[in-house]
Amino acid sequence: MLNAVQTKVARGARRVAWVSAGMLLLLVGAGFLTTSAWLVLSTLHGAQFAALVIGLFYVGSGLISLALGTKRQVPAPVLAPPSGPTQPDVFARLAMAFSEGFQVGAAMRR
Repeated sequence: MLNAVQTKVARGARRVAWVSAGMLLLLVGAGFLTTSAWLVLSTLHGAQFAALVIGLFYVGSGLISLALGTKRQVPAPVLAPPSGPTQPDVFARLAMAFSEGFQVGAAMRR
């Protein structure tokens, strides 16, 4: 029992480490992309335009993330099981049909 708990904790710690490393790399990449976008936009249209475009991008991305994070999920309705034959009954009927077909095939061969 203790071994199972240790395995789950180790698996969770590994998952957290990978997610943390991924987030750090994403932040570094976003910093480089922001810097390069600033350089291109400020060269083409000026510093105010560059600040406006980059700021609108981050605000829009943040609003979309908030909207997706606060979206309510409606639980799926619980449906009643089908009222047909039960699973074992289906397998029994399938086995009987197979054996009958096998017997008919053997009888035709004679």
